[in-house]
Amino acid sequence: MKKNRKVIKRSNSKIILDEVFAFADRYPQDPMVLSASLMVVAKTIYLNMLGPEQTQDMIYAFADGLEHHEYKKATIH
Repeated sequence: MKKNRKVIKRSNSKIILDEVFAFADRYPQDPMVLSASLMVVAKTIYLNMLGPEQTQDMIYAFADGLEHHEYKKATIH
């Protein structure tokens, strides 16, 4: 008996961003709650992908202004 495997498609950045903005448009009355929720999701993804030290650096860079931050390449294991 073969099991059906769910195929996970990779989306490009523009599609994901469009979906996030469409989702945000559904909740115009709560922009702060929505943005805080998105930040929690981003933090969780950064923690899972980069670890706590680089997550802290990313959040600091976001708060400080991304255009003034120097980035270093990281190896993800």
